[in-house]
Amino acid sequence: MAFRFSVPIDIRFRDLDALNHVNNAVYFSYMEHARFQYLRHLDLFDRDASDTGMIVAEATCAFKTPITLDQNIVVRVRATHLKNSSFVFEYSLEDADAGQVMATGRTVQVCYDYAGNKPKPIPARWRERIERFERGE
Repeated sequence: MAFRFSVPIDIRFRDLDALNHVNNAVYFSYMEHARFQYLRHLDLFDRDASDTGMIVAEATCAFKTPITLDQNIVVRVRATHLKNSSFVFEYSLEDADAGQVMATGRTVQVCYDYAGNKPKPIPARWRERIERFERGE
């Protein structure tokens, strides 16, 4: 399945570690930014999460090669494996100029009822928009 959505990343000096590579923890911030922009693109981000929120239940990153300050990085993101209450985002962090994959990642999101403090089914509107977008419609 192809990645249908991507965002460029501006690497900041504060993202770097002592060896002038992007710190490993920052990769998760890059994935979060891509995930948020994906949700905004599909008009699924709601500032009022009182009806349905979303929590990250799992996050992984496979680091392939270090990212440095002068690279043009793009994060590709796609939604997969929509279940009852959860779905998966997959990520590819790439050097935009060379096309090299710098890291891959995965997060599991769970739709959440904050008032009831429990998972809830993916809203029908969310499911429909994600599935249509990922099919290319």
